[in-house]
Amino acid sequence: MIVVLSYDWYEQGTDPVIDWLIYHKANFVKITIQDLLNKRENCKININTGEIWINGKEISKDINVIWFRRFEDDVRLNLSDKFPSKQAEFEVDHEIRELTKFLFSRFKEKKWMPHYKGIDVNKLDVLYYANKAKIKVPTTVVCNNKNDLITFFKNSLTGIIIKPIRHSGYFIKEKNTYSIYTNSIDEKFINSLPENFTATLFQEKVKSKFEIRVFYLDGEFFATAIIINNNNNNTEADIKLSFESKDINWIPYKLPTKYEQEMHAFFQSINLNTCSFDVILTPDNENILLEINPVGQYSAPSNRCNYNIEEKIANWLIKNDK
Repeated sequence: MIVVLSYDWYEQGTDPVIDWLIYHKANFVKITIQDLLNKRENCKININTGEIWINGKEISKDINVIWFRRFEDDVRLNLSDKFPSKQAEFEVDHEIRELTKFLFSRFKEKKWMPHYKGIDVNKLDVLYYANKAKIKVPTTVVCNNKNDLITFFKNSLTGIIIKPIRHSGYFIKEKNTYSIYTNSIDEKFINSLPENFTATLFQEKVKSKFEIRVFYLDGEFFATAIIINNNNNNTEADIKLSFESKDINWIPYKLPTKYEQEMHAFFQSINLNTCSFDVILTPDNENILLEINPVGQYSAPSNRCNYNIEEKIANWLIKNDK
């Protein structure tokens, strides 16, 4: 049996894969946090025996493969604003995280995608361990004071950028939605900062011929070159800001075989059998790894480059179930 741990509501990466599982008549069950919180399904875990019961059926003995995709991101209690709703949400979130840890431990011998040991790998881990593995990454610092930032800025010949350490969600106020993007910063901006601030990630800006988005699946690479017309004269620090441009093109791309081998070995070393990652190809034809997302999106390159990644994920799950 395949167990899908994901969102209750629509998720652009998960639902198309489930369509393929249904098409292939795969033996699977989808479980969400809302199933546990809102009691729509009768769920029981016998901690003494490790058995899992869903609507009166015990499934733990049938589980062979587990697809973990943004399961923990779905804590929505819809409580009122009255006391103690905020603390209750905080407590329930941690209750679910403790339950998830138990599932990791209980089914550690099963096949996971991504592997449960690699699910929480973060941007700083990736940059640190990639550099140790001789994979080229941008020079990066995290600092909380103006003096160190000024020194880093002066030593960076190509300028510097600022970005979140963790993937940032959306800020919603009334009818407006706000999002955080990677941004270039200059000396004027630095001078406007207080002497000390929250520890923040700063990175040397990499000169780019073009950016490459890659989906990795257990040894296979599906790469997309994002080409901006106008002689690649893209001034945005974050290419996502150019996604609506008429001058952007998504081209199927083949990474060098040696680079694929290096990245495959690196992913194995950090317990990842799948992820999405971003690479910049420099004017000197060097590949610079920017970041990795263990549960990144792949719908856009899948559709634009005809990779049909969703069916390939479904086939991987079915193969490992057998």
